[in-house]
Amino acid sequence: MDKKTQEIQSWWDENPFTLGAAGDYKTGDLVGRVPEMKLDLKFFEEIERRFRKHSGTGAQELGKPLLSKLVPFSLKGKKVLDIATGSGIFAVQFAKDGAEVTAIDLTAFATIEAKANFKSRFLSGEVIQMDAQNMTFRDHSYDFVNAWGCLMHMPNTEKAVKEIYRVLGHGGRVLGYMYNKSSWPFWFNIIFLRGILMFGLLRYGSIVRLTSRYSDGASTGGNKLTKFYTPKEVKKIFMEAGFTEVEVFPWDIGYEPDHWPMRSFPVFKYLPKKVKAWMAKRWGYGLIVKAKK
Repeated sequence: MDKKTQEIQSWWDENPFTLGAAGDYKTGDLVGRVPEMKLDLKFFEEIERRFRKHSGTGAQELGKPLLSKLVPFSLKGKKVLDIATGSGIFAVQFAKDGAEVTAIDLTAFATIEAKANFKSRFLSGEVIQMDAQNMTFRDHSYDFVNAWGCLMHMPNTEKAVKEIYRVLGHGGRVLGYMYNKSSWPFWFNIIFLRGILMFGLLRYGSIVRLTSRYSDGASTGGNKLTKFYTPKEVKKIFMEAGFTEVEVFPWDIGYEPDHWPMRSFPVFKYLPKKVKAWMAKRWGYGLIVKAKK
């Protein structure tokens, strides 16, 4: 494992992504660690509840399985790989759907979390500590890969995507979530406000260091690596990896423009609904990636 990946591993091990359910950090931050003794069903259900709230109408309808809007096909009997599984909320959902699930994560704490999540729900699934940039699985091992919120934190995103392509069988599919360089939050909140007005570009010396500082873990001083991509850049990465069908689009979660131009001054919420919907579909913070081998 290279030095940069080791730094990323160490940071996420200390600051796991729990959507704020750990309760130890400032309001609005989504990372935080809890003692292993508190990794119970109540904790995991709270993370799931927070994901449903955070994802608005963009991932699933009320009361429906997680990600069911984005994974509209049946996973029953399929071999599924969940990359950067974290607390395992998606992995356990895939298991509930009848899939044969393997979950991997770069950090030791996340593997403990995910195993506890499976155990608390009396579900079976394999959880392994592994670097998605260098997976040890055989070629054509899986029917579906979920890579939610992880590829933009990897030093070699291109290699990770090639690894996903390698482990997928013919006709296999991947769902991914990444950060959008064409978004309103990127250009206004990060580049303009923090990069230019607050001299962040001078202090941090590069856009990547700036985005790492003001994305996940912002209240703790930022994480070790966060990259933003345009839809065209993401599509190119997946096409060059070998995928034949690639769809990349800004993720409309139904309420994002209500927080623009900034959370402390959200005047965009008074715009007509049609205008806000138009903005969200073009300038949303996240990108959804769907690809087929």
